[in-house]
Amino acid sequence: MRVDDRNLNGAAGVQTGRTPESQGADRTGPASGAQISESQGGDRVEISGTAGNVAQALGAGSAQRAQHVQKLAADYRSGNYTVNSLATSRAIVQDALERKDGAR
Repeated sequence: MRVDDRNLNGAAGVQTGRTPESQGADRTGPASGAQISESQGGDRVEISGTAGNVAQALGAGSAQRAQHVQKLAADYRSGNYTVNSLATSRAIVQDALERKDGAR
């Protein structure tokens, strides 16, 4: 995250860990696919194209999950759904062991 506050040190804000020469280096233009929003006060937000790719991937996963749940519901209604109690209990125990706080 980069904070640009022009009131901190005159014309440009200080960015921790960057030299004054490198602070302006990435201001030549947005990355490909980036979305930029600027306010009248000079505040600027830039979201990379990667964020869009992540949202798209999550949406695709949601569609696949919904399809899987519909299939399970149909199997249950028709009486063809059987629970593998051994696999279920192992998954519950494994999930509990992997969690540090012990709660969901």
